[in-house]
Amino acid sequence: MRRICYRYPQRVDLSFAMGMTFPETLKYIAELNGQESTKTTGKELVRVRVKVEIALNRAEFGDITPDTLRPGVITEAVDLRISVLALALRGTGKVPVANDVFYVRLTDKNTCTDIDIAKENAGEGLDALDMKKILLGTSN
Repeated sequence: MRRICYRYPQRVDLSFAMGMTFPETLKYIAELNGQESTKTTGKELVRVRVKVEIALNRAEFGDITPDTLRPGVITEAVDLRISVLALALRGTGKVPVANDVFYVRLTDKNTCTDIDIAKENAGEGLDALDMKKILLGTSN
């Protein structure tokens, strides 16, 4: 069954193919949920947190459950909403610096998976290429 959202943007910022099958890709991206990393930007220490949500019905997104990831539950295509929250770690506490939201569509192509990325709002912060690096595990 397809899990797509009608609000998915008509224009995508980046398309590429992932060399894994559809179920493997979905599970791999779902495992990014809750992932945190720390990096230094300029003179600040920044904590980056990733949140992955799946299309529940044609209008809303929600948390990914273990039942969702069972083989055969989702086939053909799925829409995900991935939020990347950056918090500057300062002496006064954690200060939000950015909250970038991306819509990601996975489409089954038998031996590989097509991935389309669209950013919710244009502007500063991360772009689709940065999201690709996060998905591939090559972001620094």
